[in-house]
Amino acid sequence: MRATSQPSSLSLIVSSYLADWRRWIGKMVSGYALAGGFMLIGAVSILVAIGVGVAAGFHAIELHYGIWTAYAAIGGAFALLGLLGLVIGRVLLARPAPHVPRGSRQAAMLKRAVAVPVAARLIATSRSGADTTTKALAAGAVILLAGWFAASRFRRRPDAIRDQQ
Repeated sequence: MRATSQPSSLSLIVSSYLADWRRWIGKMVSGYALAGGFMLIGAVSILVAIGVGVAAGFHAIELHYGIWTAYAAIGGAFALLGLLGLVIGRVLLARPAPHVPRGSRQAAMLKRAVAVPVAARLIATSRSGADTTTKALAAGAVILLAGWFAASRFRRRPDAIRDQQ
């Protein structure tokens, strides 16, 4: 085992993809934490507002309209505030989640990591005076690599090709 070994291209690609997953999970967790925090702040604020205003409001309504009307008004206000908090929390949780990382950047890195050593080996082999069959196979491999790069760079949208009936 070498002491100063470089990490392989595959391990770099895998670690890059895992870093994308960590960022995606971080966005998901922070989104839920934000929604939960807003719901908690809303619930605490409702409780504080209730504690401050209930006694004064109940007393004022009781003096003007009677005790049963005061109970109905205060209970209705609590129900309205509770429903409002639940609706706002639900709206925050219903937001669309961020997209799962696809790995297209890592696929491009893998293509380059495979193509460069293969092309270098083919160029070195063609300079050493290989036979005609080897040269033909090398040319075919280079054409396939170029086609692969071109197809991945200029690929069509999936809905662009439709069956004509």
